[in-house]
Amino acid sequence: MSMSEKLNCYSRFLKSVTSIKIVLLLFGLVFMLSGCEKITAPMLPDTTAPGPEQLIVMTYNVYVGGSAEAVLAVENVLQVPTEVANMYNSVVASDFPGRAVAIAKSIKASQPHVIGLQEISLIRQQSPGDRIAGGTVPAEEVVLDFLEILMGALQAEGLSYEVAGKVENIDVEMPMFTDTGIVDVRLTDYDVILSRSDVAISRPISANYTNSFTVEMLELEVKRGYTAVDATVSGTTYRMVNTHLEAFVEGARVAQTQELVDVLSEETLPIILLGDFNTPAPDGTAYQILLSAGYVDLWQMDSQGTGNTCCQAAELQNDMSSHSVRIDQIFVRNLELPVSVMIHTIGDKPSDRIASGLWPSDHAGVVAQLIFPNP
Repeated sequence: MSMSEKLNCYSRFLKSVTSIKIVLLLFGLVFMLSGCEKITAPMLPDTTAPGPEQLIVMTYNVYVGGSAEAVLAVENVLQVPTEVANMYNSVVASDFPGRAVAIAKSIKASQPHVIGLQEISLIRQQSPGDRIAGGTVPAEEVVLDFLEILMGALQAEGLSYEVAGKVENIDVEMPMFTDTGIVDVRLTDYDVILSRSDVAISRPISANYTNSFTVEMLELEVKRGYTAVDATVSGTTYRMVNTHLEAFVEGARVAQTQELVDVLSEETLPIILLGDFNTPAPDGTAYQILLSAGYVDLWQMDSQGTGNTCCQAAELQNDMSSHSVRIDQIFVRNLELPVSVMIHTIGDKPSDRIASGLWPSDHAGVVAQLIFPNP
């Protein structure tokens, strides 16, 4: 075939293709104008329609960084400075600034409306210390302020949270031995409620339980408490309550649970009860008291995994999670159960460990997403 014949063929081919395109285009226009319902444009989200109401809450014991058990169990006051130094060194080595970054990232992943935090600690010191000689001047030099550190980590993640409620629990100062002499170290423990900046907060209260236990040798009362606020999310107001019940003495823990149940017994708002309850589900005595009072454990609704939340090794360096009990829980009462509840633990997978290998806390956090039908 000559070059001119090839060009003529190619020209006829282009004309036929163009004619087919025009026919198809006209056919499509006629088809659309005919009102046929079988062919429709792809569905796009309707951003003007209201979505289902949802509430996301979290509870997280962030861990002071060392166990007080050895300090509380001393049999001779002469042991106190050594045991206090051991705990203090453990707290510093646990690197809360580094762990706070991991906790903030977990919060960013779910962006809960309200967070209940336990073991938010303020560590202060005084050097030289005067407590061992009977002095009473309080230590004021800040070593670690967990709340300030965590709020800074949240801000660095681009999150906007505010302190909605806070209760001061134990505030204790004791001497410790150091290489340079005797230093007083002071631990103040708080439970805190954080709220997202778009959540309206009102009616805050904080209180310590009248039931506690005392370490007679140290003349020390181990205070626990709760804090509560009204939080309005998508037009619905909830009573948010956060607590950390007694860990070492079951009798005090049971009494505190009953005290909390009594305090909330006349509350008419939907209650969201967050915390480290130190009572193992499903058989713990305090846990059963809450169920008997009409509280529903959300973990029983739609959960993934065992839900175990405690405890990693005290130094946070174990390779695999050693959680074996479920003591961090989210309960509800006065609430018509939502159409969907999704609840899971956070901070308990090897990938959650920080670069140094430490876990974010000795506890796992618990996050619940409650989805309600449109009003």
